[in-house]
Amino acid sequence: MKEIDWKAIPRKPSPPKEEMHEKWIVLTTINSPTEDVKKLAGIEGWKVVVVGDTKTPADWSHPNCIYLSVETQKSLGFRIHDLIPYKSYPRKNLGYLYAIQHGAKIIYETDDDNSPTSGKITFYQQETGEFYVYKTDSTVVNPYEHFGQSTIWPRGYPLDHIADPPSHAFVKCPGVDTAMQQGVVNGDPDVDAIFRLTRKDKDVDLKVEFDSEAPPVVLPPKTMAPFNSQNTLFMNKALWGMLLPITVAFRVCDIWRGYWAQRLLWDLGSQLSFFPPNAVQFRNAHNYLADFIDEKMLYHDSGRLVEFLINWKSEKPDFFSRVLDLSVAMVEHGFWEINDALLTEAWLHDLASIGYEMPALNTDLKSCMKNPAGKATVIIPKEKPSAYLRAGNKLQILYQQQHEETKTIEPKL
Repeated sequence: MKEIDWKAIPRKPSPPKEEMHEKWIVLTTINSPTEDVKKLAGIEGWKVVVVGDTKTPADWSHPNCIYLSVETQKSLGFRIHDLIPYKSYPRKNLGYLYAIQHGAKIIYETDDDNSPTSGKITFYQQETGEFYVYKTDSTVVNPYEHFGQSTIWPRGYPLDHIADPPSHAFVKCPGVDTAMQQGVVNGDPDVDAIFRLTRKDKDVDLKVEFDSEAPPVVLPPKTMAPFNSQNTLFMNKALWGMLLPITVAFRVCDIWRGYWAQRLLWDLGSQLSFFPPNAVQFRNAHNYLADFIDEKMLYHDSGRLVEFLINWKSEKPDFFSRVLDLSVAMVEHGFWEINDALLTEAWLHDLASIGYEMPALNTDLKSCMKNPAGKATVIIPKEKPSAYLRAGNKLQILYQQQHEETKTIEPKL
């Protein structure tokens, strides 16, 4: 693709001042307002934008929610509109752009079957802070292990790493920039269809709990983990990274987005973090075998994608050009198709046209991030009850009563 002068892209008119807001919640739905959506709409200090589709009720409405019907979406005039199919989850991309155009500095994204447990959105909303950073040589970690579920893995986790030894060593690092933040979810968390088909009784809902006392953790450069679009906070520096691809399956698109975005985040001196449980999900009905088929690319290619991203480099002089450069490379290596490179270009044009400021390149990391050689803290979480076939709720409750307390050990190195 030819070089683009991002600063030369014409600006769209700004919305009226009274429509502007700094904190937005974005979701898509085909249902009438659910109880979870009503809870989200009641969170103080946040506005909600709901992206509709062809199946969404035409009269969709709820206080404190901006509803974008398919007609409204077209009228917004975004380049990405004509590239996104109807009846697809990536229609959510239009909601991200709407929020950014209307002043968003922070976006919390979720689905209509999730809600924050405290009635508030509890992440770290400052520019930098002190965090525990994984001290590991592994290219991929399972964050569920840190939060007390050592036998569960998130959707999109490379299958050949499931049996890896757990990573429980961390270095406490000040001044950490974490512009993408994922909270683990109690209830029915985001696991893959292999887990659901082999670890869940048909007549028993998943009621998984994570360790709420485990501290937030940050992944250093060259270490990755899958993250989804269901309980995720994006700071202003990372809003470009919300783009959901359109040429991969529904059960793949947000995971591929997450891997793609966290690699690019390193070029901004920022990292992905995981937070203790701060939301609950009661999952909408799914056909698990259909999910398994939909997730095929995750099973086959997650490990290959991680390896590719860790080794990928770009010499492009500005950040948006690197975003586009990686998107083209993803096509060349078979992780998505050409229409996603075209979507990325249109997305970046749209961002520039609504005044989103391209982040500056910054690879100057804190010394404890580049070489975490300081004193390590080994954090052993409180192991929580899990889900097993033929266990049912009674055995899981019994198991819960037999837990040991959380132990934190600081070894002498």
